[in-house]
Amino acid sequence: MKKMKFLINGNPYELAVKSITDDSAVVECNGTDYEVEILESRAEQKTPRLVRKNVAPSSSEKVERTHKPTEHVGSQYIKAPIPGTILSILVNPGDSVEIGQVVAKMEAMKMENNIMASSDGVVKTVNVKPGSSVLEGEVLITLEV
Repeated sequence: MKKMKFLINGNPYELAVKSITDDSAVVECNGTDYEVEILESRAEQKTPRLVRKNVAPSSSEKVERTHKPTEHVGSQYIKAPIPGTILSILVNPGDSVEIGQVVAKMEAMKMENNIMASSDGVVKTVNVKPGSSVLEGEVLITLEV
């Protein structure tokens, strides 16, 4: 039960809220019970405040997470960049490929993505076929570099 004291026109009043619903409340004022209608209610907002410490980077080096399609990285494996479904394979074992050449197409997140060769070489094996579901990092094509 919430109790409050008021001073109205110099007269002291003691109010106690006995029960409350969405549109009415029962209050006791100076020993007498009253049922009152609630016209407007203001709820106190308790917004949490997030406090974080400043964190310095662990090193001053800039780390590249991915490579450019035309950049030579010397990889002999062409891997799935994200989970998805293989739509088509555009090369066969024995075919020569160049950096940045589209070797397969896959659907991921309702978008068609081109899978490109990360180095020059000759296709050694094709490990998937159209319609295959693949996970991120799964080897799609092996190259002889």
